[in-house]
Amino acid sequence: MSDKKQFYMGLSIGILTAFVISLIVFLTSNPGFSVADYFNIFVNGKILSPILSIALVGNLGLFFLFLKFDKDLISKGILAATMVVGLLIFIMKFL
Repeated sequence: MSDKKQFYMGLSIGILTAFVISLIVFLTSNPGFSVADYFNIFVNGKILSPILSIALVGNLGLFFLFLKFDKDLISKGILAATMVVGLLIFIMKFL
């Protein structure tokens, strides 16, 4: 697999993992809500930035897992995804 493909695969894994973990955290902490409510709060609400912050811990685990298996480019993609989601959290929190 080429270097760019590995990086972009890590980037997509990192972004997808952050949002899947945030969905799981949201649904388990708010049992009366549905997935549609999650997306409405994602678009309109301010509650999602703390949930996404918690979800970035999953990216940390993936980052070290791929480093352990010598997949450095995928790890760089996951790190870049963490930075992108962190920037999104910053924008959601202060704007």
